[in-house]
Amino acid sequence: MAGKAETDGEARARLEAENASLRRAIEILHEVSTLVRAAQELEPTLYALLTGVTAGVGLGMHRAAIFLERDGALVGAAGVGPLDEAEADRVWRSIEREQPDLRTLYASGLSLRKRPGSFDRVVRAARVAVADDSALATAYREARLVYGAERGAAAAGPFDAATVLAAPLRGEERVRGVLVADRRFRGAAPDAEARLVFDLLADHAGRAVENAERYEALAAEASTDALTGLGTRRRFAEQLDRVVAAGRAHGRPVGLLMIDLDDFKRLNDTYGHPVGDAVLREVGRRLATALRPNEGFRYGGEELAVLLSAVDADGLASAAERVFAAITGEPFALPGGPTLALRCSIGGALGVDGAEGLVRDADDALLAAKRAGKHRIELAAR
Repeated sequence: MAGKAETDGEARARLEAENASLRRAIEILHEVSTLVRAAQELEPTLYALLTGVTAGVGLGMHRAAIFLERDGALVGAAGVGPLDEAEADRVWRSIEREQPDLRTLYASGLSLRKRPGSFDRVVRAARVAVADDSALATAYREARLVYGAERGAAAAGPFDAATVLAAPLRGEERVRGVLVADRRFRGAAPDAEARLVFDLLADHAGRAVENAERYEALAAEASTDALTGLGTRRRFAEQLDRVVAAGRAHGRPVGLLMIDLDDFKRLNDTYGHPVGDAVLREVGRRLATALRPNEGFRYGGEELAVLLSAVDADGLASAAERVFAAITGEPFALPGGPTLALRCSIGGALGVDGAEGLVRDADDALLAAKRAGKHRIELAAR
């Protein structure tokens, strides 16, 4: 009877453990889904998914990575976790000491995405050719991944074959990529419940990635001028408010350059609007090469704007000279047509008080450049 009682007790204990594991699985899925819904954009979405797979607050995998299909190859998109045992020890000690919840751990990881960790860098360097969706799914389910070898990262090795989990990220019509994770550092192989939750997360991840990519495509279309490739007037207004607010909070001036292509109406009247469009397209390209992302905008017609955060008077003057040289430094040869000398006037201003005053001062400086003979730079006095 004692043996029977022990067997019943063991069965009951196993059942309770399985129930607890399933409850935890449901909690993880719910938390990850909540993070993903709030993320919207692709990179935050990836980190939300990977956080749910790793560490003690998620599935307990040591490392996880997402590879996305790009032009017939799998490209490393993001990775979370330590690269070697020394780093693993530091990560685990930190988590044990601070006991973060999933949201806190996600926010912490996301804040470092501009300075990716060593494992993240190795993942992002990977590019693996795949023949088709079927080969993609099969290869990664069998964990045939040695990433980054061509870039000197072979020391990282493959995912640990004894503990690896891999699953395709399925979108509505095709496989979008692969989710891979392991317990490389003294970890037990995942049990059946962990595998089930991992597959459910991967299934959710495929749709989440698809939605994030659609969101980014729509956002880019709405905020990018189709002709010049610069930001739209609407995007400029949004960015201006953010940059001015940040400048006011930190006591750092914001710089604004307003640019007008000289005699653009005469160019259109002489050569036609298709030529005018070609000039605007070329000016947008030149301006983009002289600026950092999200600094250049098409303000309207032939008028452009450059928004500079945390800049002083010398920096503003230097930026104005750089922009002027980029636009006017070389003539523009139209295909099968004339060679045009591009001319522009630039007005610039610094401000910390408000968006309206900054735009007004830069506009006044631009008007002064026009009145002084065009094809020149005028900066508002401070």
